[in-house]
Amino acid sequence: MRVTDVETFVVDADWRNWFFVQVTTDTGITGVGEALSGEGLTAALEATAEAHKHYVIGEDPLNRKGISRKLRRYPFAWRGGKLINAVAAAVDIALWDIAGKHYGEPVWKLLGGKVRDEIPVYANGWHIGERTPENYAHHAKKAVDAGYPALKCDPFAHYEYSLTDDQLDEVADLLEAVRDAVGWDVGIGLDCHGRFTRRGAIEVAEALSEYDIMFLEEPVELEDREVMADVTQHVDMPVATGERIYNNETMEDVVRKQACDIVQPDVTNYGSLQEVQHAASMAKSRYMTVAPHNPNAGVSTAASVHLCAGIENLEVLEHMSRDVDWADEIIDHDFTVEDGSIEVPDEPGLGVTFDPDAAREYPGEPKDSHSLFDEDGALKRP
Repeated sequence: MRVTDVETFVVDADWRNWFFVQVTTDTGITGVGEALSGEGLTAALEATAEAHKHYVIGEDPLNRKGISRKLRRYPFAWRGGKLINAVAAAVDIALWDIAGKHYGEPVWKLLGGKVRDEIPVYANGWHIGERTPENYAHHAKKAVDAGYPALKCDPFAHYEYSLTDDQLDEVADLLEAVRDAVGWDVGIGLDCHGRFTRRGAIEVAEALSEYDIMFLEEPVELEDREVMADVTQHVDMPVATGERIYNNETMEDVVRKQACDIVQPDVTNYGSLQEVQHAASMAKSRYMTVAPHNPNAGVSTAASVHLCAGIENLEVLEHMSRDVDWADEIIDHDFTVEDGSIEVPDEPGLGVTFDPDAAREYPGEPKDSHSLFDEDGALKRP
């Protein structure tokens, strides 16, 4: 069996684009992968995939390590970054899909087995529309009623570095409204997107701790792991980070310095599923948990579910509570949230069906802004 083609697809997903890779073999078996493509990066991902597909075509698709090494190591000057590892990750996921179909086994079994049959999830993407307590409460209750036991949001608008007392009160009003709507058994995670200073992060955590925060995600930029570790030690809530970690060299530094409590690798950024397994093992050795980053489409969710099935120190998996209306036309799957979790599938491969013709019906185009944030600096709300 040999790879005969690698094709990329950029798909419109309303406020962002999705990026898929389909790998075709000479036996007719195909596999699908996904890379995280927000903030105008889809054109760069397309160009990188096109430039590097010669590393894949003609190769044995079952030799994932050999192909992954070429994709991640041969572009010497670009090693370790987002573009190289995201494209390598998309191809790797597609190759696992092919392997599962070839052997007639689910990916989790090829990865070494599972320690759970269901993957606990929390909702992202639920906080839409006006940034008011009433609107937050309304959408939080809808997400919980849909079966999610925990929610994550970025309630900090365009504020950066540190918050004034009035700004802290404004954020507290949002969280109080959510607590009133969903109660205290529902987890609430706060995503800071690396916006605060060390002092600002500690002040925010102190001010909002009364709302029983599930985790504080990326309170400061992770480039200085010692500062992140200092914040982790000074706040009274778990700290999470990792979505912008693309390799185990960086992850090792985060783990060794105890820069957080929860690591959040993204399978569509990290080069290969086995590298994420290694990251989870490193975290386990220091008694840290894993909560994979996954604000992505159905392929990423499928790969994450298979991976999480075998992670002993799993905390929870991120899951988008809403999708565009045409999502199921492109990726057909059975990953539904019931009682706060997604069942691990037993179908061969990833357990999804990718429709390339449907993907072509919804071509992604450049968005008004190539940033996660709007022109005023506030987080875009899907």
